[in-house]
Amino acid sequence: MPEELPVQVNRRERNSMEIPAAIETDDSFVIRVHNHGNASRVHVHLDERLSAVASLPETNFYVEANGTTDIPVSVHEHRPVRGKIKLSTGYGATTRWVDVELVEPDDTGTVEVDESLAEPQGGETDADAGTAEAGSASLLTERPELPVLALGLLAVAVAIGAATVFESGAVAAGAVIVFVAVVVAGVLLVR
Repeated sequence: MPEELPVQVNRRERNSMEIPAAIETDDSFVIRVHNHGNASRVHVHLDERLSAVASLPETNFYVEANGTTDIPVSVHEHRPVRGKIKLSTGYGATTRWVDVELVEPDDTGTVEVDESLAEPQGGETDADAGTAEAGSASLLTERPELPVLALGLLAVAVAIGAATVFESGAVAAGAVIVFVAVVVAGVLLVR
């Protein structure tokens, strides 16, 4: 989302203004006024809908000759709003309107984490946590076949349970096939 609305003042002629017709944003942004000529004043006004959720520090801004001025637009209520910004220069000689669409912020990008989450809970010390993590990690790195063996035993238990419940020859045959497959996989893992 754009964080800047570029405005060119006095580039073509005195009091001329070049500005995009619209801007879409989900947060506060800056109106960046580039002056290409003599010092000027730029008047900025938010319409009623936009001023309900955003604000300006003031409405009349001085832009030095061949200088740049940033005008912050602070969004203080994040909800979808369509409004307009009116910009004028030369004491109203040139006026432009910009359509502004405020959209809901996209919260999928970042997650803020409270510092208290880094502290252990329940009386566990850093040393205890490190030892427990190191113990479980080293067991899995030394014996990676253990999770596979546990899943194989679970598959056999489910197959036997299904064969018992359904009392079908086809299900019993499937259970035997699962059992044989787990035994073969276990033998291959142990090698």
